[in-house]
Amino acid sequence: MYCPKCRAEFREGFGVCSDCGVALVEELPPEPTPEYADLVTVLSAADETVVTMAESILIDADIRFLAKGEGVQDLFGLGRIGAGFNPMLGPVEIQVLPEDADEAAALLEQLKDYCPGVPEEDIETVNEGESEE
Repeated sequence: MYCPKCRAEFREGFGVCSDCGVALVEELPPEPTPEYADLVTVLSAADETVVTMAESILIDADIRFLAKGEGVQDLFGLGRIGAGFNPMLGPVEIQVLPEDADEAAALLEQLKDYCPGVPEEDIETVNEGESEE
């Protein structure tokens, strides 16, 4: 038995995935072929806490995203010293598929309310229609 959502395997006798709450199936459908798409930046954040909260919000909303630059913040130069982000790389950008951009931006707008200690210039939400130059 398999979960069609998370693809976890279960022993016989189980009917629902304990993680996803989805009904199990006998065989997994074939893995989808990866599609390549242009991504839209919906958040630029200099604070690591804001990035983590943004990721949590998007995961909870089941919106796929890429945290551009997050994995390499501590690899080059001085790391995150002082600014909260690596000055060689700039702030972390949260990117989503264009069809999810409006919903993601609306959800991430609440970060400004829930992060009162973070300067507002460290949280920049970007709407889908705005150009990124």
